[in-house]
Amino acid sequence: MKKRLSLIILILLLTGCDPHFSFSEISIANANDRVQEFIHYAEVKNGNYLYLDGKKGIYVFINGVFVNQGNDAVYFSDFNVNAQQDTLNVFINQEYDSDYSNTTLKYQVLYKINTVEKYDAINLFINGKPVSFDEIFGNEQLIVYEM
Repeated sequence: MKKRLSLIILILLLTGCDPHFSFSEISIANANDRVQEFIHYAEVKNGNYLYLDGKKGIYVFINGVFVNQGNDAVYFSDFNVNAQQDTLNVFINQEYDSDYSNTTLKYQVLYKINTVEKYDAINLFINGKPVSFDEIFGNEQLIVYEM
């Protein structure tokens, strides 16, 4: 019993609150005007988008609302972030469903990451595999970064 309790406490300490950042899913309607402009631009096609607000705030917008006929709908089930030195790693789980009308699934998500420090790199992983952001926006200008 003591070993199990010790293991749980260790896991909580290792995965607990990082003082350098926090993150949460936010409603697009509750985002500020600049973020809503970015969403308005980005939501016309599926993709992975990053917005840097210049105030150590980072927004990750993942869009999968457009479904090609005959393909399963893409939705997003989990989001997590960790930092390793000067690199911020963003992890998203992407899943598929053939029921296009299932309104409980998240076909489009917006996350805000609040940071204390700036990071030299932001990596995106979908289902554990590294992928690039389709476009990166920041400081009121469009930065296109495609791999």
